[in-house]
Amino acid sequence: MKFEPLTLSHTNKLLDFEIKNKGYFESFIAPRENAFYTKAGVEDHIQQLTNEDSNLPFVLMDNSQIIARANLKNIHKNGSAEIGYRVAQNTIGKGVGSLCVKFLIEKSKNIEIKSLLAYVLNNNKASERVLTKSGFVLNLCLPNYCDHDGQSLHAFQYVLRFSG
Repeated sequence: MKFEPLTLSHTNKLLDFEIKNKGYFESFIAPRENAFYTKAGVEDHIQQLTNEDSNLPFVLMDNSQIIARANLKNIHKNGSAEIGYRVAQNTIGKGVGSLCVKFLIEKSKNIEIKSLLAYVLNNNKASERVLTKSGFVLNLCLPNYCDHDGQSLHAFQYVLRFSG
């Protein structure tokens, strides 16, 4: 397995990853627009992510397939950034989420980030465990953050601060 910076060369593989895992992802978060699930939609998505200095998007490759995405986003000059990741359903329970978070922590230290934020909805206990296991602490609860599948969900903000 190897992390690679996301580029347009990943378009077809990313489209495949997103289509294969669409139902799984949508069981936790709001669905993407239908236009995303086309070659042009994924190309636009990649261009948006890679053209902004405040984002560092990556994919985790295994046997030439994308098995996860890992992003540093909203990178601020004050030294803070957010992380986000999504892993393929067939890799759940194999440490891929933890690997993504560990990778993003190391990347953050290399670019002098002082603190990381992560947001997780209360319907995703696995992500909460990954974050706490990686040293993140619960910082804030955002009650009734969104409605998903007829259910009102809370969002939790986790933070990891680097010393020194």
